[in-house]
Amino acid sequence: MIFLTEEDVRQRCELGQGGEFRLQAGERLTPAATELLRSRNCRVILPGQCTVEAAPVEEAKPAAPAAEAAPAAPAAEQASFPDGTYLDANTVVSKSHPRIFLRGKLDTLISSTVLVQTGFDGNNKLPAVLRNGLSDINVWLWQILQAEVSGEAVPAQSLCGMNAEAIRLVSHDPMKYLGQGHIVPDVALGPNVALLNWLRAQAREVEVAYVQVGMEREDILASLNRLSSAIYVLMLLTVVAESGRDISKVGL
Repeated sequence: MIFLTEEDVRQRCELGQGGEFRLQAGERLTPAATELLRSRNCRVILPGQCTVEAAPVEEAKPAAPAAEAAPAAPAAEQASFPDGTYLDANTVVSKSHPRIFLRGKLDTLISSTVLVQTGFDGNNKLPAVLRNGLSDINVWLWQILQAEVSGEAVPAQSLCGMNAEAIRLVSHDPMKYLGQGHIVPDVALGPNVALLNWLRAQAREVEVAYVQVGMEREDILASLNRLSSAIYVLMLLTVVAESGRDISKVGL
């Protein structure tokens, strides 16, 4: 990765008002060079012909080298501008952009899921299907993130062998399908259910945040809505299993 200074910019082109400055592959601007271009109202053209406006920034040390394309997983990429990041392979946006905000929320929720996995059923006394269910939740979140970054549709998702419709049915009428009534958070339900409920609440916050920032992809919204229901079903299954009842026939 090559960082271009103010002097590099001056040597490459004449800096008239309202001009353009084209970056080559592997090149990035230092904050001072970015500020120079911004002060001249020059447009920065990234590799691949994508054009963005140079944004005002504070002086800072050059950012660490970044990948050329946005990966499926979240990463601490640095764009040519310290206050910007890559929305996709060719587009630099502010870190306050709604989609970047959502990716941060999903990143946090994935981290929380892994944390719950490390603490859930620490003695391995519960059926493996419950731990597998948490793995399903982790995959679910990565699928949402992948779909958001790539623009592809969210794939069909499942929990413990249950598809989206089965999850909806069980979450709405657990007595019919599990022989267990609805539950509310309570210390009497124990630490495993408490961990899952904490995760469910965080999933609901991501869903609300998605709506609040004005995102409109129906497939992602539907997936987030079903996610909190899936975690609630996992809570119900945990209650059933911890009471000694059989959950081997889970999956509708």
